[in-house]
Amino acid sequence: MIWTEEQVRALVTDAGTLKRGLDLAKPPKWSNLGQTDSAAWGECAGSGSKPYQVGIDLTEPAFKCSCPSRVFPCKHGAGLLLLLARQTGLFTGATPPPWLAEWLEKRQQTQSKKAAPAPAAKAPAPETAIPSSADPANAAEPESAALVSEARLQRMQRGASELLVWLQDLISAGLAQTENQPRTFWENQAARLVDDQLPGLAAVLRELATLRYASLDWPERLLARLGELYLLVRAFLRLEQLPAELQQDVLQLVGINLKKEDIQAQQPPVADTWLVVGQVTKEEERLLSRRTWLWGQHTNRYAFVLEFSFGGQAFATALVPTGTYKGDLAFYPSACPLRAVSTGAWAFSGTRPQARPGGSSVQDLLDAYATALSQLPWLREWPVTLNGVVPQFGPNEQPILYHPTEGLQLPLRCDPELAWQLLAISGGYPLTVFGEWNGRAFFPISYWSAPVTATTAVSV
Repeated sequence: MIWTEEQVRALVTDAGTLKRGLDLAKPPKWSNLGQTDSAAWGECAGSGSKPYQVGIDLTEPAFKCSCPSRVFPCKHGAGLLLLLARQTGLFTGATPPPWLAEWLEKRQQTQSKKAAPAPAAKAPAPETAIPSSADPANAAEPESAALVSEARLQRMQRGASELLVWLQDLISAGLAQTENQPRTFWENQAARLVDDQLPGLAAVLRELATLRYASLDWPERLLARLGELYLLVRAFLRLEQLPAELQQDVLQLVGINLKKEDIQAQQPPVADTWLVVGQVTKEEERLLSRRTWLWGQHTNRYAFVLEFSFGGQAFATALVPTGTYKGDLAFYPSACPLRAVSTGAWAFSGTRPQARPGGSSVQDLLDAYATALSQLPWLREWPVTLNGVVPQFGPNEQPILYHPTEGLQLPLRCDPELAWQLLAISGGYPLTVFGEWNGRAFFPISYWSAPVTATTAVSV
């Protein structure tokens, strides 16, 4: 099992831990290094008389250290894995020490218990659910519907009705009127939506406030987003007339959160060997969000797992770039299901840097996105792997991906550094690129070139 430094960096979410781990990833600081196919270990010199005992279960991976830190991985675990990625030849020991063997055995027993089948339990339904259509074909199943109390539903519908009138007045007055409006014009309406328990709609309004003068085409973008918001509000007010799966999308978009445990218990699992094709990490204050894109090697299906980390804590699932995992995913109910959550234990099968999804042409992407958009009008990120595209700079230094065979191009939405990196890696020759298309521009996340493979984990 070969590890790269990039994969280790993706695992260590806390910048301070990573920095200290890099300082410790030096051979003189370690002794009794060893590894097997599933584990690595070593002893790191500290300030005390006894070195810290550090072990890694490479099958997940998971970390063990005798230091008092409550952060996992700690700086010693990060340093050991970085050293393994850089100089695997130093790990000459072949037999795990007793303290590590005991820990690995306990982990194996725990994983076996988790993998044991359990009787299916039906989640109890709240007293009152969102009304559904009288037609059984359009009625949301109780097990999968986002259920709320009647009182909250009435409050949400009242807030949505008021927003509908506000939007109609805004469009009637014309977008030019928004130029003279202070930020409180948007914020006050967003605050009312939060009070009406519609945080999803409030978030959209706050986003709209940032579009003014953000680009030369801001009136066009603002009008398009207002149209999407208007459609969403109308859909929510006529929820019972929508197909069951689209009802779920609308409920989640306006601010109804589905519990992960309910998804795991109620949605059918999809078994596969899942390849991590890319990760996007965003930071807001001290909260990290990570969207990990997976591709099923047998189902040929994309999925993303969304996780959060606060204060530098590790993400709940240790997913490394180019890693493969055998296990089940349960998809959130949707007219175009992409978001998923793992069910049960996953078996880490190592990394496959050369593996990639089957690629598409630019025209294939546009056709697939149009079909998906017809099913879910509020679709934001559509995953795709593009074959044979050449990074270039177009007019006004706009970075693009050009498909020489088709003669088609896509604008890129990324920082100049990544655009130049793609250009340098390609050397003017075609690349295979995985990323997200939002209907306006392509966001590159991972890329491959022959014979060298490069994969990025993007932070925003």
